[in-house]
Amino acid sequence: MAIYIKKPSVRVAYEYLVEKILKDGEDMITEDGQRCRELRNTVIEITNPKLKSISPKYPLGKKAVEQYTNNLLYGSKNIFSYDYHERLFKYPVNNNEINQIEYIIDKLKEQPNSRRCVAITWQPDIDIEVSKKDYGSVPCLQFVQFLIRDNKLHQTVLFRSNDLMVAFVSNALGLIALGEKVAEEVGVDYGTYTHHSVSMHIYIDRDKDYIKKYFPDCLKYLE
Repeated sequence: MAIYIKKPSVRVAYEYLVEKILKDGEDMITEDGQRCRELRNTVIEITNPKLKSISPKYPLGKKAVEQYTNNLLYGSKNIFSYDYHERLFKYPVNNNEINQIEYIIDKLKEQPNSRRCVAITWQPDIDIEVSKKDYGSVPCLQFVQFLIRDNKLHQTVLFRSNDLMVAFVSNALGLIALGEKVAEEVGVDYGTYTHHSVSMHIYIDRDKDYIKKYFPDCLKYLE
């Protein structure tokens, strides 16, 4: 099932999608044996990304959003299988580092109509090997693209997998902050944010207490 929704803010999109997935999603079992309810190819267009209020129904709250945004833009000291800041700003190739965001800013300044302003995170020589193991994580965010149209910067991102209940809000607001940074550097207004998740899901057993607390009316969909 593929869906497209247009909402003014991340907050509104999140609250809508939790109920939508719990009501209409399909159950699947992950590689590590957890039960998820999933909607495939969920595309969310945020029309006014400057609206950054955080839903009171988001379990991890403001602190998680701030930490994710800071790590994305400036890096993290935590040791992890991957780091989005590194993959976007210091993508490793043959003992060199490529700053994909710097390339995008320079390209948009030089050619505002470019469709080549793309950054990727997947690194096959690392992530394929990690994927073969029973432990370790690989990037959920795969792709970021920027387009300038009508003198506004429009941002599209692609996630291979997205945990709606605890990750989506931080992911989206952090990436919007990245988009605003690019727009400021290029010298244009920031337009829309479009978030495409191949697998948008909720861990319905793991997060049942969150559902009960924040979305009690949706418990009927788990019966």
